[in-house]
Amino acid sequence: MKCGDTVKIGELSLREKIGQKFIFGVYSENVDVIVDLIKECYIGGVILYKNNYKNYDEMLSVIKKFKDANKNNKIPLFIAIDQEGGRVNRMPSEFSNLKNIYDVSKMDDSLIDRYADITGKMLKESGINMNFAPVMDMYDGKSKVLYKRCFYGDIDDIYRFGKRYVNSMNNRGVIPVLKHYPGHGATTVDSHFFTPYVYDYKKVLEKHILPFDRIINDKDGTVVDALMVNHMVIRKLTGGIPASISSSFIDEYVRKRNNFDGLVITDEMNMLSRNIVYKFSYLKKMFLSDSDLILVKIKSKKEAIRLIDKYVKYVDDCDNKDVIRMIDNSVLRIVRIKDKYNINDGTEYEGSNIIEINKEIDKINKLCNIK
Repeated sequence: MKCGDTVKIGELSLREKIGQKFIFGVYSENVDVIVDLIKECYIGGVILYKNNYKNYDEMLSVIKKFKDANKNNKIPLFIAIDQEGGRVNRMPSEFSNLKNIYDVSKMDDSLIDRYADITGKMLKESGINMNFAPVMDMYDGKSKVLYKRCFYGDIDDIYRFGKRYVNSMNNRGVIPVLKHYPGHGATTVDSHFFTPYVYDYKKVLEKHILPFDRIINDKDGTVVDALMVNHMVIRKLTGGIPASISSSFIDEYVRKRNNFDGLVITDEMNMLSRNIVYKFSYLKKMFLSDSDLILVKIKSKKEAIRLIDKYVKYVDDCDNKDVIRMIDNSVLRIVRIKDKYNINDGTEYEGSNIIEINKEIDKINKLCNIK
């Protein structure tokens, strides 16, 4: 199943449209929760966690299960993963792990090409079509959450490395998602546990946002199709709420500043405090922020359905043409990107040759002389 021209926005129900705006994940082996959401809520995608499978065969089986569950739906699935290498490695233990990108980027630039290429090959052959990488934040040696997850160097370096990574991943047919816009290096606070507040907004605009802006506006043919917005509250920029749910911030700094018509994805929403995630005034802000995809890790099917039901009821009740237009625009972007990358739930994936993948990974790690 492929999007193509067969999917017309007017033929989709409101529930189908709203479902497309969610990428759900479950942090356990109980993947049947996600299977049910695919069938009942027409969700746009799933994110894989290492807890979802014990080995590579089981991972392939889980991905096939998701695709099979979606076979009667009109739009194919994003199958997403956080495969950065180094500290953030979601692939099964049969695969060697690439060392952290920070140390690799200190070496020859061409290693970035090989790093992204072997990652893209491994993911594509496994049936994964979206990778939440590269990390384009600037690491200043203080942030524990960013420690060696991002490229080494200054604005010019990060832009250069990011271009190489994006192009190599694109060439493998996997969607690279730049993160964490507009630059998590502006704070040392770990947004997995606390909401970061940044009071020096000029530091964001004059430094941390620039590698993202430069690669999005690259004149040499690099195309960015997706980026992830973080949960920082930035003085004078986000209106007192996290960037990920700030309509004014996304409209002004993502869309208009960069003339960006690719996918905007929220960072994982349960990283925000529970009173934000489940207070409906914030849910509306999140939904109306001009983000296309909302990333949520859930504990139960009931939790996810309640979330979607609230949105469906809200849109039905408000009868606002601007809200409908915003939803339609998001779904159009989602369909366009899925079509561009030829995402197709009918394609069978036999998986990678683990021995060959590991040989290339080991070569890269040895060339970097990383212990």
